[in-house]
Amino acid sequence: MGTNYYHRIDICEHCDRYDERHIGKSSAGWQFNFWGDDNIKSFKDWKEVLKLGGKIFDEYGTELSFKDFIYLVEFKQNQPKNHYDYCTEQGYDMRNDWKDEEGYAFTSSEFS
Repeated sequence: MGTNYYHRIDICEHCDRYDERHIGKSSAGWQFNFWGDDNIKSFKDWKEVLKLGGKIFDEYGTELSFKDFIYLVEFKQNQPKNHYDYCTEQGYDMRNDWKDEEGYAFTSSEFS
């Protein structure tokens, strides 16, 4: 069981409409697994994007502060399982996955 996290931007103060993109997922026993693309390739990139504004929410609608989200991700890095390492060991097709220079796992594929 895991929890997905999202970055909401362009939040309308009148109707609460927003644009959203998936940051990644936190699962028990696993390091945080990030979503990335051509512009976001590392945890450092995500931190820079999140600092520009918007809000961070989990899939249940609970808002997290930037500080609390960073703490969560850094804490999870001490967990024993890494998505990239596990899938590589299993022989899965990893052309849409990578690890950044700090060892954080990323995928550009959609996941839930």
